[in-house]
Amino acid sequence: MAFPALSLEGMFIREIIKKNPGSDQLFVYHRLMEAVRTTHGPRQRILLNLGRLDLPREDWKLLANRIEDLYLGQQAFGMPPEPVEQLAQHYARLLRQREMQRAVVLEKSEAEWETVDLQSLTSGECRTLGGEAVALKAFRQLGLPQMLSDLGLSPAQVQEAALLIIGRLLHPASERDTALWAKEISALGELLSTDFQRLSNNSLYRLSDQLVAHRSEIEGRLAQREKAIFSLEEKIILYDLTNTYLTGQAGESSLARRGRCKQKRRDCPLLTLALVLDEDGFPKASRVFPGNVGEPGTLKEMLQALLSTRSQPFPLLKIKPTVVLDAGVATADNLALIQESDCHYVAVARQRPQEIPAAGLLVIKEDKSNMVQVKRLDQEGEVLLYCHSTGRARKEQSMQTRMQQRFEEGLQNLAASLSKPRGRKRYDKVVERLGRLKEKYPSVAQFYRIEVQQQAGQVRQLVWAVEAPEKLQARFAGTYYLRSDRRDLDDKTLWSLYMMLTQLEDAFRSLKSELGLRPVYHRHDRRLEGHLFISVLAYHLLATIRRDLKKKGIHYRWQNLRRRLSTQMRVTVSVTNDRGERIYLRQTTDPEPFHLEIYRALGLPPKPLTTKRFQTQQDVVPINFRK
Repeated sequence: MAFPALSLEGMFIREIIKKNPGSDQLFVYHRLMEAVRTTHGPRQRILLNLGRLDLPREDWKLLANRIEDLYLGQQAFGMPPEPVEQLAQHYARLLRQREMQRAVVLEKSEAEWETVDLQSLTSGECRTLGGEAVALKAFRQLGLPQMLSDLGLSPAQVQEAALLIIGRLLHPASERDTALWAKEISALGELLSTDFQRLSNNSLYRLSDQLVAHRSEIEGRLAQREKAIFSLEEKIILYDLTNTYLTGQAGESSLARRGRCKQKRRDCPLLTLALVLDEDGFPKASRVFPGNVGEPGTLKEMLQALLSTRSQPFPLLKIKPTVVLDAGVATADNLALIQESDCHYVAVARQRPQEIPAAGLLVIKEDKSNMVQVKRLDQEGEVLLYCHSTGRARKEQSMQTRMQQRFEEGLQNLAASLSKPRGRKRYDKVVERLGRLKEKYPSVAQFYRIEVQQQAGQVRQLVWAVEAPEKLQARFAGTYYLRSDRRDLDDKTLWSLYMMLTQLEDAFRSLKSELGLRPVYHRHDRRLEGHLFISVLAYHLLATIRRDLKKKGIHYRWQNLRRRLSTQMRVTVSVTNDRGERIYLRQTTDPEPFHLEIYRALGLPPKPLTTKRFQTQQDVVPINFRK
């Protein structure tokens, strides 16, 4: 297929000035033109609309010549000024992209021979492709394009939604940085057959708002789709919360609040994400709560969100599920609420064992690093399972030693200040500092007896001792109780159900470390919720990819997987033949063994995109403007 020639020496820039009828306002823009001689005489044609150039007129020809050199792969004699070079690189890339959209797709059976100058060989416009192909397959496998179209999104918005979600999976960042990633790093636009070069940040922000507005419908449909394609049983429902922090003050937000931060970012306001997973690791529902929300108060809304799927045509919960909870949510009222919602529960009891049973312990797990022993204590309508873990005991005892040491160092510093000339000795100030120290180490401070001896409002001495050593040891002995209304289950099964919460902890780790859940850069509630919801949608894709790879016996952390997949690239290779024509090939690099392993497991071709070719052909004679 032949294309109109771009002359070797005939490019120039023209200024266009227009005025609307009835208005004195002038509109100025510029075009990249080419002058050619044809059988009908000299002609000019438009190569590219440049917009309005912020460049002195005397540099226009320099810019046109440099665009021509870059496009045709010619060696420049001396580099132009930096502003000219940046513009030339940009417009030459747009010119190649325009021609590439009309390029011939080369079939594997075709053989084409050319005599070329190897000295003229160049390559550029490298874009990552491997991770994008894997993520896009999961995006389509879950039916998200049709799902979003049904919710009223236009085809262009569906493609931008793919960018938001896949971008969060492959390049966790803000919406602004995601747009830059699509324009400068990723070949996702080529996979979607779209161009993200004109994409604005505001369009991504507005799309994020729309996704949040349809959150319940999207999550319900995703749950049905995942259940259908993966045959999920959904007998177990895992529920927990985590928080993330904001980089600014977020004064316009009603959700951003200061509270207990699990990342120790006490200087930042927080958001709380509540997440429901099934036993296979697929999300079922999510909600965003204020950063200082009490954990027990979140369960009712999440249960309503989850159980509302029963009213849909294909009910999510066809059986009576078991909800697995951590101690922070497992209040007596919440356990009663779960039973009222026609569900079972397995939870960690909020009270810790104070006495270790002397006999009757059953070993349900034993390996080199850990041994778990349990004892069943049946109660009216409920099972109480005493558990002792040697691995957990080692961890807790290490924590006890560290916290005790730091707490006692704080007490010693407080006592030492009493003998210093400028040390604080006033009774109220000493009590205040002591209170802050207890607040910092509450788990060990409760076991200490501390006496503050004063005289005339001045503290003379500080005396402390461990009041109940046996209770302190029991607190960090690696013991806990499990509560459940599932009296039909044996001890090992009950304990195994509780251990499924580690899947939820792994999901939170992935969201935070691999999917950009933290930090959050927005200020308004709808944007804050949008940022977290996009991360949850990206996790749906990740759970799908993991499930498909697991069936083939492939287990990789996503961080390692996406890094290695990014080494397959989409590149443009160009060379000049013996007729002086410039040949351009937009092609995919050969897959390495790792790529082939992943692609075979997921049913993807070794090269997700085929090769495209176009070349400049001298079918017209250019007018030489450089002479």
